Amino acid sequence: MTDTKHSAVRTTRQVILQATMDGLLEQGLDSLTLDAVAQRAGVSKGGLLYHFPSKDALIAGLAKYLTEEFETTMQEEFAQDDAPGTPGQWTRSYVRAALRFNRQTMVLIANLSAAMTRNPNLLETACDHEKLIQKRLLSDGIDPVLATIVQLAMDGLWFADSLNLPLKDPLRSQVITTLLAMTNTQTD
Repeated sequence: MTDTKHSAVRTTRQVILQATMDGLLEQGLDSLTLDAVAQRAGVSKGGLLYHFPSKDALIAGLAKYLTEEFETTMQEEFAQDDAPGTPGQWTRSYVRAALRFNRQTMVLIANLSAAMTRNPNLLETACDHEKLIQKRLLSDGIDPVLATIVQLAMDGLWFADSLNLPLKDPLRSQVITTLLAMTNTQTD
């Protein structure tokens, strides 16, 4: 496969994934059909099926895309940490990466979570990434219980934001500041 063709395939996949995200945001999971995604993406249904042979494959592709986006963001936050090489760096990166995602992304994740409960086979990408995150956090040089509490608290903030029930400032900022402070507690 030539670089040009690979680039074209990736671009078409990205257009399809963007159309899927737009459809989920506008109409929700129950209205997501391959025909609607193909029409929104401006590709034939056959073109869509070339890249994603089923609705489950499309949802799995979107889950993989969002997981890769989060991983990229987490890596960026790790590289930009204000205390590089110190205990808690991965946990701080998780907090800051989670804060960078907007409400739309959280709604997409909520929709994907709903799809995954309907078809547990779709959980593989999310589970694999969760294992990687857990491995990093549990070996981050801080108390593993604290690292897990920080992660679960950020997941809770994400969930509340996705339901449009965000924690209001100044309490939200105080919670985030406290979570980041918890990442500075080393294990014995």
